[in-house]
Amino acid sequence: MECQQYREEGAVLENQPVGTFVMQVHAVDADEGSNGKVKYGFMHKDSMMPAFSIHPDTGVIITARKFDREKQREYAVTVTATDQAAEPLIGICQLNILILDENDNSPKFENLRYEYFLREDTMIGTSFLRVAAHDDDYSTNAVITYSMSKEQPEYLRVNPVTGWVYVNQPISQRSYITREIIATDGGNRSSTVELAVTITNVKNQPPQWEKESYEVVIPENTMRDTPIVTIKATSPLGDPRVTYNLEDGLVPETNMPVRFYLTPNREDGSASILVAEPLDYEVTRHFMLRVRAQNVAAVPLAAFTTVYVNVTDVNDNVPFFTSSIYEAAVTEGAPAGTLVLQVSATDLDLGLNGKISYTLLEDRSGDHHFFGIDPEAGSIYTKTIFDRETKGSYLLEVKSTDGWESARPGRHGQPNSDTAYVRVFISDVNDNKPIFTQDVYEVNIDEDADIGFAVLTVSANDDDEGANAKLRYQITAGNTGGVFDVEPEVGTIFIAQPLDYEQVRRYKLRLLASDGKWEDYAVVVVNVVNKNDEAPVFSVNEYYGSVTEELDGSPIFVLQVTATDPDKDAAQEALRYSLHGQGAESEFIIDEVTGKIYAQKTLNREERAVWRFVVLATDEGGEGLTGFTDVIINVWDINDNAPDFTCMPDSCHGQVAENSPPNTSVMEMSATDLDDSAVGQNAVLSYRIVGNAHGAAGADLFGINPSTGTIYVVNGDLDRERMEKYHLVVEARDGGGMVATGTASIRIIDVNDHVPKFMESSCHARVSESSEVNSPVLEVSATDADAGENAQLTFSVAAGDPEQKFYMVSHRPERRGTLRLKKKLDYEKSSEQRFNLTLKVEDLDFSSLINCIIEVEDHNDHAPVFVPHFYLLPPLPEDIPVGSSIAKVVASDSDSGQNQEMTYSILPDSDPYGQFSVDQSGLITVASPLDREMVAQHYLVILATDKGSPAQTGSATVQLALLDINDNGPEFEVPYAPIVWENIQGPQLVHFNQTSTLLHAIDRDSASNGAPFSFTLPPEYWQQGDFLLHDNGNSTATLTALHTFDRERQKEFHLPIVMTDSGQPHRSVTSTLTITIGDENDHPHQAGHKDIYIYSHQGRMPTTVLGKVFAPDADDWDNKTYTFEGYVPNFFNLNKKTGAIIIKESAPPGSYEFRVRVSDGVWPDVVSHIAVHVNELQDEAIYNSASWSRYEMFDAFLSEMLPARPENIIIFGLMEPRDRTLDVRFSVRDSPFLRPEKLHGYLAAHKHKLQSFLQVNVSQVFVDECASTSCASTSGCSSHLIISDTPTVVDSGSMSLVSVTVVAMAECTCLGRDHMHQSCSSYPQNPCLNGGVCVDTQSGYR
Repeated sequence: MECQQYREEGAVLENQPVGTFVMQVHAVDADEGSNGKVKYGFMHKDSMMPAFSIHPDTGVIITARKFDREKQREYAVTVTATDQAAEPLIGICQLNILILDENDNSPKFENLRYEYFLREDTMIGTSFLRVAAHDDDYSTNAVITYSMSKEQPEYLRVNPVTGWVYVNQPISQRSYITREIIATDGGNRSSTVELAVTITNVKNQPPQWEKESYEVVIPENTMRDTPIVTIKATSPLGDPRVTYNLEDGLVPETNMPVRFYLTPNREDGSASILVAEPLDYEVTRHFMLRVRAQNVAAVPLAAFTTVYVNVTDVNDNVPFFTSSIYEAAVTEGAPAGTLVLQVSATDLDLGLNGKISYTLLEDRSGDHHFFGIDPEAGSIYTKTIFDRETKGSYLLEVKSTDGWESARPGRHGQPNSDTAYVRVFISDVNDNKPIFTQDVYEVNIDEDADIGFAVLTVSANDDDEGANAKLRYQITAGNTGGVFDVEPEVGTIFIAQPLDYEQVRRYKLRLLASDGKWEDYAVVVVNVVNKNDEAPVFSVNEYYGSVTEELDGSPIFVLQVTATDPDKDAAQEALRYSLHGQGAESEFIIDEVTGKIYAQKTLNREERAVWRFVVLATDEGGEGLTGFTDVIINVWDINDNAPDFTCMPDSCHGQVAENSPPNTSVMEMSATDLDDSAVGQNAVLSYRIVGNAHGAAGADLFGINPSTGTIYVVNGDLDRERMEKYHLVVEARDGGGMVATGTASIRIIDVNDHVPKFMESSCHARVSESSEVNSPVLEVSATDADAGENAQLTFSVAAGDPEQKFYMVSHRPERRGTLRLKKKLDYEKSSEQRFNLTLKVEDLDFSSLINCIIEVEDHNDHAPVFVPHFYLLPPLPEDIPVGSSIAKVVASDSDSGQNQEMTYSILPDSDPYGQFSVDQSGLITVASPLDREMVAQHYLVILATDKGSPAQTGSATVQLALLDINDNGPEFEVPYAPIVWENIQGPQLVHFNQTSTLLHAIDRDSASNGAPFSFTLPPEYWQQGDFLLHDNGNSTATLTALHTFDRERQKEFHLPIVMTDSGQPHRSVTSTLTITIGDENDHPHQAGHKDIYIYSHQGRMPTTVLGKVFAPDADDWDNKTYTFEGYVPNFFNLNKKTGAIIIKESAPPGSYEFRVRVSDGVWPDVVSHIAVHVNELQDEAIYNSASWSRYEMFDAFLSEMLPARPENIIIFGLMEPRDRTLDVRFSVRDSPFLRPEKLHGYLAAHKHKLQSFLQVNVSQVFVDECASTSCASTSGCSSHLIISDTPTVVDSGSMSLVSVTVVAMAECTCLGRDHMHQSCSSYPQNPCLNGGVCVDTQSGYR
């Protein structure tokens, strides 16, 4: 093969049908005959479906399937050329067939949708977003040009080459812009993606990413759920939270299909990107992940960042051989070093990961010792000279190994490898002569053996193979008269001419065997044997005989056959006869000596009229040769069968049309007779009607032909409507007097001889003009005395419908018609208010008419219409007085009656603040003050709604622009929160954000009433010496911190800044700028002690944060870490970053103590002590608790005012039901608890003393929500407690109280009137107040 040439030519276009021509290969073999005849094929792995097929004779390669270049760009195939020798030689050519590109892919954008947020003051020409699309095609088919949907004005444009989107016109007047971006490839295929741009106010700030983009490099075998990068964005708004979202992509590089996912980190507000599915460097090497961060605000804003993920290659691909089995041939005697073949493997990895080396594996057979392999090229060569007669083939196992440690599991640091088998055949050389298995052969053969009879097959052996062992045989002497011949390739000797014992009795043949180079000889002796060869001969070739049916007295002689033996001196008495055929030895027998044939059974001619036999005559007493003759025996008929009507009993049917004229044929009523019709009168039949049908005058209606049995009409008096069916009795008689009868059923077929008629004389219906097309209007019915298709009626509109508003639907089986609408009706047209229709019913020949009145009812099908539908009003000042009229609109309605009456209103969405009203005359007035800064231009949608059912509504739009007045002063551009760090020497400029020291202002009024702005401080702040404000004269100001600050002395400064606009008249506004003194870790923290008191409701305590570890520190911005010191308690957890102490669910009562180490990374660590006291509180303590409200502060001095010891006072509840109000709930132990009424009495008696002692205001003793609840409708109120298992935590540094959440709720009811008393045991506590005794009665407790 010209292999190099074919490698350069192999290519086919993708998407072509199966069978497309690729190329033709040609191989040349210098041998002759079958040794030089070449067959072509492919060598491929057993498990792989072939991509191509090759014609074995011509070498034409065609496709075996459709190809997709984007899935695989080339295919490696190994073509084999094999000669047809017995031990064939093989030539191999390895080709790479390229798949050429067709423009069958549209561009794909990287993202499903693009979104961006732009400030309204973004400059023209600013590029802010780059869109990108990919095309899987190749070359010019993959060149992409970008464009944008044409909408005016063109706020945005896109660079056609780079995909950068930029601002083309000012965008400050828009709040939202959507466009379609189009990507078009070089073959004019295109796709689109939506771009949504939100225009934000200059004072609104989207989240800010820590980095504009992130880059990460990971290996392709990174495990699922592995975090690869942490990203973070922060919001400068009051709510610092942001939400993250990994944007959907459309191509593999932008995460489609999903290979990564995002999960937020609640601890620090960041997010992590993790691997979702296994990666493959050979499929996708780079990813561009677009992440969206959105703030939490009334109008959420978003910002985007890109995470670039570069995937590195690992050695995860196996160097697979192109075939699992290779075959090759080497000629015996070829010198060492002869090339056998070249094996090939492919590895998708790169570098050392994909560098392949080849080795031969050792095996027990030792075949590998005789061959070598080039480790880089894979070429296998011989290392010795082979003798095929010693060993004809060798099996090698070859191994491919890549160049680095495998990343596949289970390889344990070894490189990847694959194995294949190579079968090497040793081609033969003719170096051995043939040898006969015997020197002399002898055989006997009968003289009557046929020509072509195989006498003997001889064979010779040759140790060579293939063509070298292919022998030819030839008779060289002794073949007198050419009586014998030999198959030259097989060695079979056969008879070529007849043998004759009397002429030649013995032959001695000399036989040659040759392989083309070497020869051998043998002798074959053939003895001829004499044979008997004449068969008996009958006197005639065919014998005839006869016998009458139904004869008794068997056996009955029929006939005799005779034969003679022509052999010389043959014994004629040794002939034996035999009878063969159906009926032999059953109905008929033969005498084997005389040849006489007898009938031994009674015969029936109707069952079988002729019998055919073969009679054999065999010499030598039945053991020799055989002659034969034919015997035919006829059975004669007698009249033993009566006629039979074959249609009886169910199929004697006929039909005839009513009104048929006389002699009309109706049906054939024929019978059959099994007797012989060819001989005598036994089967000759005659017919007559013995039971006829009669007409009105008593005459016969039907007659019959006596010879044929044809029934016909006698007179034309047939009427289907009078009688539909007749039954006749017909007789059939044969020539011997035997009779049969049959009944003929005759059906009278209908003739259309009746007119259809409507069942009503007229009809009337009403229909709404709103009825849909095909709606039913009315139904009519008709009758027709005919039947079948003559009674199939068709209904139609005959007249009265010139515009074809109606049509009829015929229901033929029911003889019913439905009138339906064909077109919509319009009552407003006078011609369509009433229809006088003529309806028609018809069969195949006749028709009838009916008059039908259709009245149309009006429907509210017209909406009110405004003329004009758009009102453009002249601009009005925004301070126009309330009640001023601005316009009048008028609408009209084409309907009538109440469908025409209408009311006016304003669409709420077009007037969301209810600033306008419209009366029923259409006059629009100002209903509430207008504000241009709230709505600069109003688009009022005025609705006119009629009173129909359902109502119809029309609309008109009124456009009103407002003129600005200077009613707004300047304000800060954004909510500034500047920080000045403590301990920094002044003066220093104050930064208002991360990059700017300029203070900006905005004014919601128009430009004429806005900038330039002036800035100043009130006079009383000029001499304070903390800050200096400088007006830059360009609507900005700078602020200077004049000295060094100490946060521990003052944390914040509130600076009033007076800002004045340039409107007429000027308007000034004072805004307070809050300046925070940033904390520096300049004070050491100290060890602290914290007591935590926990009251759980009946021992139920969920996992709860109890408070923060107490470690006093004058600084408050430093980052501390907290860890357990020494003993780690079982029922508690500790947040290492916040210092929050957490108790686990259902911790048992008791006291717990533990220590926590506190570190800030600057000052020495300290160890704080925590004591936790867990107490279980039962319902009895809660329901016997007292409560009181206080103002500002509370301390534990209750024991000084109550008749109780301090340890018996349980303060278990602190709640803040409203601002600056604290509800205190406590109980006092005293067998078991003091009643709340008594506690409230003590508190009320000492209320003034309590207020004076604690310096607090006790607003209420016994927290009673009824005091602030209005129950006027029920004339009664009761207060009851609701207990929650969710605790309330009050943390005050060194002490924390975790209390049961008890809420007092007011219920508007009169307990004495509405509440039914239950039994005493139904209540959790004694329902009787003031220590009363509870007694059960029939109507509840008392």
